[in-house]
Parts: sequence; structure tokens; C-alpha cells
Amino acid sequence: MSWVRNLLISFGAFWLSGWTILLFAWPIAKVTNGIIYGPGVLSAIAMGVMTSMDSAVAAALAAVLVMFAVPSRRPECWAVIVAMLYVVDSRQFGRWHLPPTARDRLWQATTILFPAVVCVTVAFVIAHLRRKSDHAAGNPLAGHLANLPED
Repeated sequence: MSWVRNLLISFGAFWLSGWTILLFAWPIAKVTNGIIYGPGVLSAIAMGVMTSMDSAVAAALAAVLVMFAVPSRRPECWAVIVAMLYVVDSRQFGRWHLPPTARDRLWQATTILFPAVVCVTVAFVIAHLRRKSDHAAGNPLAGHLANLPED
């Protein structure tokens, strides 16, 4: 039943991070409003990144929460669930007055996928740093993780 606990922790981290988006939206909007993007592909990607910056910061915090709250040998796998929830729960776009161009679709895809990529990246960086510090200390199965079952 440890997988149920870990799944609930992942869902809870996603839910809490959804509330923190509201905290980050205003300061990030103050910094990113007024930026004019060009017509190119990189500009569409940059616009998607900047549009989803508040969600990306919240996703990073959710990944940190999962990494430190899930008692497992590989908690980064549970952070992938949070990243999938960010992709599935992206309800940011409504109807278009004109048919969207390929640039618009690239902007949408970047806006949807960037928080998930940030979440997974933060989780795997924390996991790498934890394993590196455990091996540097001479204890490959450090602390309480030595007695945990493999997930």
C-alpha cells in the first residue's frame, strides 16, 4: 500500500502547486508584460516559456515537495506523475477567432509542456545530487532509504 501513499503525495503536491501559481502570477507578469516577440520559431518557443513561467515555478516546487516527501528509493518516478498531471490539466486555451497558425500551435505546445519538463528536470537533478552526496559519504543506501522496498 506504499504506492497508494506515494500517489496521494504526488496528487497533493500537484494540488498545492496549483494554489501557488496564484502567488507567482502577479510578480512574474510584472516582469514579462510588454515583451514583444518576433515571428520566428524561437520567438514562439520563448513566448510559450514566458507564458507558462508561473506554472513552471510551481511545478519546480511540486517536484521538490515530492522528492522530499515520498519515502522511496526512486522518488523522481513519482514526480513524473506530477508532470503528467500538469500536461493533462492544461486548460489554458479557448477558442480562436481565426484558425491558429503553426506558430500558434508551437506556442501552445510549449506553454503546455514547459512546466512538465521543469518538474521532471528538477526531480532528476535532486535525485542525482542526493545519490552523489550519498556515494561521497561512503553510504550508497544512506539513512532511512536502506530499509525501503523497491518501487
